[in-house]
Amino acid sequence: MFNLVGILAALMIAALGRGNGMIVGWESLAAVGIGAVAVFAFYYSVSSHLVDRWQLLKLRSAALPSEAPLDARRSIAIDQEMIQRRLPLFRVGVDVLILTLFGAQSVIFGWPDYVTHVLHVPEYLDLAPDLLPYFAMLVLSWVGQYRIERKVRGSDWRPLKFLAFQLRANVMTVLPIVLIYAVYWAILQFVPHAQDLRKSFYYLEVAVMLGLVVFITFFVPLAIRMVLPASPLPDGRLRRRLESFAKDRGLKVNQILVWRTGSRMFATAFVIGLASPFRYVFITDSLMRRLSEDEILAVYAHELGHVRHRHLWWLLAFIISLSLVMMGAEQGLKLLPMARDVSWISFVGPLAFAYFLFGYISRRFERQADAFAAKHTSPELLAQVFVKLGMANPAMMKKQGWRHFSLEQRIRELMMNKAHPEVSVLFSKELWRGMALGVLVTIGALILLVQPVREDIVSGLATYSLTEYDRARVSNARPEHLNELRQRTLDRSEAMGNLNDDYQEVAYWYEGIVQGLAGEQPEALDKMLARAQDRQKHADTEAERRAWASEIEQIEATRIAIDRARENGTSFFEEYDAELVHRGLKSPEPE
Repeated sequence: MFNLVGILAALMIAALGRGNGMIVGWESLAAVGIGAVAVFAFYYSVSSHLVDRWQLLKLRSAALPSEAPLDARRSIAIDQEMIQRRLPLFRVGVDVLILTLFGAQSVIFGWPDYVTHVLHVPEYLDLAPDLLPYFAMLVLSWVGQYRIERKVRGSDWRPLKFLAFQLRANVMTVLPIVLIYAVYWAILQFVPHAQDLRKSFYYLEVAVMLGLVVFITFFVPLAIRMVLPASPLPDGRLRRRLESFAKDRGLKVNQILVWRTGSRMFATAFVIGLASPFRYVFITDSLMRRLSEDEILAVYAHELGHVRHRHLWWLLAFIISLSLVMMGAEQGLKLLPMARDVSWISFVGPLAFAYFLFGYISRRFERQADAFAAKHTSPELLAQVFVKLGMANPAMMKKQGWRHFSLEQRIRELMMNKAHPEVSVLFSKELWRGMALGVLVTIGALILLVQPVREDIVSGLATYSLTEYDRARVSNARPEHLNELRQRTLDRSEAMGNLNDDYQEVAYWYEGIVQGLAGEQPEALDKMLARAQDRQKHADTEAERRAWASEIEQIEATRIAIDRARENGTSFFEEYDAELVHRGLKSPEPE
């Protein structure tokens, strides 16, 4: 249901494809259409094969005479169970196919670039259009999935109900990300100087994004509450029992909601919300019908176990940690001699680490919530719930998921914990080992980020000051204010130049720009030009000579841009970009 991994992978693929499209045009649209047809045809044929095999096994079972050997019936039952167990693998295969095709659509046929340059969708509002091909293929794959659910798993879904359910579940997954991007777009549009700050400081955008993640996470449950077709649990004995249970343990829930899925097979419950005013416990209608009041109380206790142990807060911390680890890995990789050849490690490594660590910790969070529910109801009652769920779907009894142990293991651990309470200490140690590993890796990433962040702050202040000076000059600010901004830019440029040799070059450039815009002789640019000409003259290779020739052209473009900006009263940066385009040193912005 919750296609979190697939959506995150699609987001990363779209990000990698942005600006790297090989073919952008009508071919992009054609690739989207071909991909959608390919997924539909593939999964429909796979589902047809599975359904035919399932129907054949049912016919063989029905055709067996009553005196048929037990081995014959066992053979058919084993084949049926094998099909049930392979269904998730088929689904994973389809998901991989969808992501592979989406990768081709994004990188080869440049779908994200098509969205930006042809459809003219603004940056940070392009998230949904970028993912459109992915969701188109996903929706068409549901046709085959629906046939399997109906014919093999015996679900009572109706087509429109199934479609609505899947759409809502995926919207619920992608909604927080869409909200974060939309709010960030609004900040860039309506907050003064936001664009200048964003261009000046690399890590400021990361900090703002993480701040938005924390802020919006508080209110996402309210949006999900509006997306899902759910209604409050009717007033009565059960509701009063659940409310009293939470109140007696000092836990607050805003509302207990029954999610109307329209299926008798989809039986689950979950809790969302960091803060109690926006905290909801969802219980599906199927689960409500299947379990007794006491069993519903045990399920509710499990969800409150997540609240008691602050698992939702730890999940938020994990998301922030992943961002820090990815940035730290990128910086750490630069310290290696072959960094350029293995740059993909800084992207793939943290993702793989996060995937396995999150799965490890999440399974133990579920174990911790089980222990809470068993303590405050009874182990037998919670085990009874798992048995009922397993009877409805036998394949789940032994299947361990990414975030859950198998039902069989959860039952076994409940009984083991009751008979030998000391094992709870071992279980706690397992959880804390995983969390300690995550904390240590995050601390390591922070250490690697200390120097880059310091450099970003110092250089960003210089860049922002230069931008302020240029804007003030164009707007005919008072001479006193211009002199103040000029001196501030020079001081901050000097501080930037003290970082290292690379920043020293940029500091000279900034100093030369300020000197030229103030009507002085740009001595810093003269020094840069003389140095570049000398390096070009003594270059050992043709590639080095071309690089220094390009720098000489950029210095000359800077001089021309300064002269035009002073003559026309225009922005230096606009004139400089125009001159770079004119000289072929920069690609023109798409219209």
